[in-house]
Amino acid sequence: MSLSPKDGFLLLKQKIREYVKDSLSIRKELKDWSIQDIQDFQADLEAKCKSSVSEKWIYLHFKNQNDKLPRVDVLNLLAKYCDYKNWEHFLFEHQKAKGRKPRLKWALILVLLLIIVISIGMVFLNRKSYQILVFKDAYTQRILKTSELHFDFKGKTDGDLKRIESAIKWTGENGDSLLVNGPYYKMARVQLGEGSDTLLVKLLPDDYALMLNFFSRSDTRNIEKRERQLKEAIHEEAKIFQVYDEFEGLELLNKTEFIERLILPVNFLKNLEILDIQYREQKIYRLRFRQNKESHE
Repeated sequence: MSLSPKDGFLLLKQKIREYVKDSLSIRKELKDWSIQDIQDFQADLEAKCKSSVSEKWIYLHFKNQNDKLPRVDVLNLLAKYCDYKNWEHFLFEHQKAKGRKPRLKWALILVLLLIIVISIGMVFLNRKSYQILVFKDAYTQRILKTSELHFDFKGKTDGDLKRIESAIKWTGENGDSLLVNGPYYKMARVQLGEGSDTLLVKLLPDDYALMLNFFSRSDTRNIEKRERQLKEAIHEEAKIFQVYDEFEGLELLNKTEFIERLILPVNFLKNLEILDIQYREQKIYRLRFRQNKESHE
């Protein structure tokens, strides 16, 4: 819609009011101007534009409502007073400004919609996910029971791990991770929320733990060879704990004591169940185990 001359004159009067507020410190509405305000305006108009308007004209068009539009030469004078070239220039500039308002309105609407879409996208990206994790031996392909493994959850927010016999159900945020290991398996880090809803995790066996397990369940005539292998596998400062469930206690063994009990038949240390194993310098540094009495004769 175009700006009508009548609306343009109303806007021009508003511009004049704003202009004199700064230049003449007249802070009143036009209809409330005093005689002194009118005289100050006339003088300022004369000084700036080399022409002015009469007091009668001001009473007719500023202090009262008048549907009649002033002459074009007066409109040109007042527009020039407000720093426009003429009346037509004033109308043109404010017609452009009026045309920009709908475009600005639609631009603001588009920005708002974009913010809403991004916010919804962030909600979906950060929404809670779930995943079923199944663990298997990387070599034998045997599905492992969760009771055979240890889990350490590393999450940005509180996640939930629910164990079932041969799997774990995880619920949490994408980007969470899970550290998995066991007495007979090496540590592995699993990135949660990536891939399919069911994730198969292959774990590498701990060779030293399996060696101890094998030595405790088999006999050999080559005791010297086993002793040499155990000495290579166990750290000199190792601390080894044997757990006695029936006494709710444990016994601390050093490297030599443990090796002797494991390889000499007279000590009869058989059918070990490793509860925890830790390493230093790629050798067994901490070991906790129990002797399985069920298979002991």
